[in-house]
Amino acid sequence: MNINADLNNYDESLVDMWFPSRTDVENCPLDFFNVKYVYQLEPEKFLAGAKLRAGSSAESCAVHILKGIPEKEAREHWKEVLSLHFPIHERDKLQLRICLEEFNDVVTHLINALKQLNQDPIADQLLVKDHAKGLDMAIGGYIDLDTKNNFIEIKTQWSTAMPVLKKDGTISTRKPSKLSNPRTFHIRQVATYSYACKKLPIIINANAFDYTIFDSNNCEYLQKKPLKSAFETMRLSARARQNLLKISTDPRVLAEHIPPPNFSHYVYNDFDDETLQEIKQIWGYEE
Repeated sequence: MNINADLNNYDESLVDMWFPSRTDVENCPLDFFNVKYVYQLEPEKFLAGAKLRAGSSAESCAVHILKGIPEKEAREHWKEVLSLHFPIHERDKLQLRICLEEFNDVVTHLINALKQLNQDPIADQLLVKDHAKGLDMAIGGYIDLDTKNNFIEIKTQWSTAMPVLKKDGTISTRKPSKLSNPRTFHIRQVATYSYACKKLPIIINANAFDYTIFDSNNCEYLQKKPLKSAFETMRLSARARQNLLKISTDPRVLAEHIPPPNFSHYVYNDFDDETLQEIKQIWGYEE
């Protein structure tokens, strides 16, 4: 499709719905959107690190325990799942060791947070979506836990493995920072879900040392007006990306309208040199 094509007839197979992972201006900058969703770089090039795998495993473990699966069985199963993670580089190998060491403590704090909330989940990993002004496709995503009056988003933090081992062979670590508010991209994420399901969010942030619960009572950013503002950022971002796809579905054409990648951005941290060179060619870098 070229710039003279019918602007209402673009290839929706590239993006079938606007999820936060496709629209967030921080976690998915425009150049990365062009690389992942338009150029459609092979999925195996997008490698998940140990922290991401650990977060997914800890959340699944806590939810299974909440559903009545015996706790010992759930913990052993999901820790084994995490242990099967294939590290993407040496530092990730160290990170996996830390995540395995902290796994049970993180799960314990997640369970304690869920007990404190005392809200019976109706469903987990529920797809919620709605239409928004200016968007041809629905916007929304998968909420971790749905309850009668709210939805719950689960976030985990893990100590960071430092690249140098101590003299005794143990790993130097940096503990996760204590959050006074949810991270801004988490607020934009739950704002998107809140728009789609018409409920206010609750965010659980858990690590190996403690947990924090954020809701509209203790966090102004999770109240209706700030959530509406955060959602507008996501809606307008989705609209801009939609309109880029109406210009063309050729990533090299879009590269002429998008600044070149900032390879110091963390989304490019785990790509190898060969893949980074491939990405550069989308923008027509000359050596």
